[in-house]
Amino acid sequence: MINSMVKTVLKNITIRDILETINKKHGNKTALRIKNEDGSFREISYTKLGRRVVSISSVLINLGIAKGDRIAIFSENRPEWAAAYFGIISCGGAILPLDVKLTSAEVRFILNDSQAKAIFVSDGLIEMLDRLRPDLKYLKNIILLDKSPRTDVIQLSKLRPHRGKDRDRPIYPEDTAIIVYTSGTTGLAKGVELSYKNLLYQAVEFSEIIRPTPKDRLLSVLPLNHMLEITGGLIAPLYAGSCVTYCDTLKTTTLLPLMKETRTTAMISVPLVLKLMHSGIMRKVAKLTPLRRSAFQVLLSVSAFLLKFNIRAGRIFFRSIHKEFGGRLHTFISGGAPLDIDIEIDMNALGFRILQGYGLTETAPVISVNTFKDNRFGSVGKPLPGVEVMILKERPADTEGEILTRGPHVMKGYFRNPGMTAEVIRNGWFHTGDLGYFDKDGFLYISGRIKNMIILGGGKKVFPEEVEGVIGQSPYIKELCVMARTATRGIRKGHEEVYAVIVPNSELFTQENISAQEDITGRISSEIARLSKDLAPYKRIVNFRLSDEELPKTATKKIIRSAVSGARDK
Repeated sequence: MINSMVKTVLKNITIRDILETINKKHGNKTALRIKNEDGSFREISYTKLGRRVVSISSVLINLGIAKGDRIAIFSENRPEWAAAYFGIISCGGAILPLDVKLTSAEVRFILNDSQAKAIFVSDGLIEMLDRLRPDLKYLKNIILLDKSPRTDVIQLSKLRPHRGKDRDRPIYPEDTAIIVYTSGTTGLAKGVELSYKNLLYQAVEFSEIIRPTPKDRLLSVLPLNHMLEITGGLIAPLYAGSCVTYCDTLKTTTLLPLMKETRTTAMISVPLVLKLMHSGIMRKVAKLTPLRRSAFQVLLSVSAFLLKFNIRAGRIFFRSIHKEFGGRLHTFISGGAPLDIDIEIDMNALGFRILQGYGLTETAPVISVNTFKDNRFGSVGKPLPGVEVMILKERPADTEGEILTRGPHVMKGYFRNPGMTAEVIRNGWFHTGDLGYFDKDGFLYISGRIKNMIILGGGKKVFPEEVEGVIGQSPYIKELCVMARTATRGIRKGHEEVYAVIVPNSELFTQENISAQEDITGRISSEIARLSKDLAPYKRIVNFRLSDEELPKTATKKIIRSAVSGARDK
């Protein structure tokens, strides 16, 4: 279990020190593992991981990869992902992690925009890469993570170290370690450039808060292109000697048995995962006899009340529930999207610690987080040590304002985009675009967003302008405004979903003698489905409303989103 008395010291180290620790310190202990289809585990020890990292690094150098060259990883979470990650770092390359749910158009844009020289890819995604290969201007080498009879790609399993004088390239804190793209196909895509200093700072602070030990077993469910999973779910746990198990689904029917089998102690999470778990528990409670159901509610209320006095009785009251989770799981780090305060209170009352935090990819990612010592429900905690946060108010009397931050967590900038960087980093302060406020004790609360960005329950971020640029290509659509709407049913209930208000092109419909409302709606729906093929599934419009009136605009003909949003549910 995570030991609040043991401190993992990460300060005053370099990335080289972490790699050497992975190579030597924990020996044959299992570092990473994933379950095979036959139910067995495929594991990689710290020693084997270290050797694989050396092989990858030396091969990349031998292939002509120069320091700072971008190297992509396009794969599901698995031990080989981590080996590729550290191998790229070891040779001084810049990692380019790709979301496996991106479309071919999005992958093509990112690989070309970043000028990636090489890519690590899994067997399940190489077909897309094969189709894109003629359009990839800079890509020279493909390294397949799986064994294959193919001879036109490099296979990870066959890599052997190459000796060379350039093996120990110097790596400095300000060097670029990773570039994470926050969007897809259009010019709105931004490559967030993060340094080694950014990554190490986050790993240090994660270790200070969670203090993982060699006895810990983490379950990794967030994609490894998610910065919180990289710093908190990979770097810090491995340095501490913990074991990380990968799982490729959020289904509780798979997660809970795996937690039980691996005796998971903690996991990085998003609100959607916590909601699924909470819903699963409450569904079982609903099936209890009236007497047992009443007893459960009484105990839950008592446990929630005791939390006010820092008395945590949930693990005693609800021992049977904890057994379902493996008996050792006690901490969730939640980020990426707002967490329902009722779920937060319930899960804590049940005996699980929920440490909610706040940040962005541009801040590597954490700005603030609740801790074991300082935890206030509904807040996103206090800023990390060394992080400055300022609330920029429009008027002195305002209680909230835009959240600004500066410190060792802030990105270097947007890759090859100084203009866009200058828009968000002004006078040393990064402008988050989010609204918030501090309470009297220094806890930060998020109250809204200035940005138009839509944040889904799983933490995925959708830029309305990008969706509009794709769907707006339809000749049947005159105007559209994409925005967030809170789902009222299904698994997304309570979370934001992608919604649109659309003004049909009445002239075109008249020309085609289409006048029935259901026929117009059907044609628009077909157009959305057709054009959405160039968007990742999570970016696609879930629902829409047709409007016969022109959308409200400014004098410069820019759609006034707030006015559209306010009128959408008439």
